[in-house]
Amino acid sequence: MSFASHRLRVGAFDCLVVKDGSADRPPLSQYMDPVPAELAAYEMFMEGGLMLVDGPEGRVLIDGGNGPTRGPRSHAAEEALAAEGIAPESIGTVLLTHGDPDHIMGLLTASGDPVYPNASYVLHRDLWDAWHAPPSAALYFPGQEAFVRRLASVVGDRCTRFDAEKEVFPGVRAVPALGHRAGHTAYLLESEGARLLHVGDAAFDPVFLEFFSVPNVRDTEPERARDARRALVERAIGDGALVVGSHFRLPGVGRLEKIAVDRARWAPVDG
Repeated sequence: MSFASHRLRVGAFDCLVVKDGSADRPPLSQYMDPVPAELAAYEMFMEGGLMLVDGPEGRVLIDGGNGPTRGPRSHAAEEALAAEGIAPESIGTVLLTHGDPDHIMGLLTASGDPVYPNASYVLHRDLWDAWHAPPSAALYFPGQEAFVRRLASVVGDRCTRFDAEKEVFPGVRAVPALGHRAGHTAYLLESEGARLLHVGDAAFDPVFLEFFSVPNVRDTEPERARDARRALVERAIGDGALVVGSHFRLPGVGRLEKIAVDRARWAPVDG
């Protein structure tokens, strides 16, 4: 199995974008309906991922990835982290964007033990509540019940829950961006005048940031998620922040420029 990653600096933060899944090219029509005419020939790209952040105050991981128990992967996060000499025990904080399987299954071993034994966890209160809801509430994926219950017990008293924007780690702000899934959250890194906005699954591909007013029909609450996406785009542009998404093609980082009332332009950057 191979691994894929990309490094960049954000002030004093050393960030490592890691891919953790198999690349997929689904039709855009599965997500946008109708598809804007300008995107008729667009080839969407999606591949799972997470991001490691090293800073003066410690080591942070944003999301947990797929993990070894969730089917075949062309790129494996654990191999990428090992190649960088990053031991699981060295990760002190895990920030969760939301609770879809490709974002949390890598947090537990096949036997149900924590992969990052010394980590504390940060998550939106709505996600915590979803983990404790009955399966009939449909707040997590079917068949995920046992894993969710075990993860909630592992996280237990080791987590910080929030329901509004706040600093959750020195230089890192949780920015609720609700509508995709329960408690979906973006994270804003700020250091030495530089900023990076991790939008999680608010956009599966940069094209969702460019056409930010078009709903993603795969979101749990498409209209609410669209409004959150618009706010993230406007914030990134206003702050001059780099942007990274969980599923973007490597390097996975870019900048946004407003070009119309409901349109932005994405420009990938190398670091």
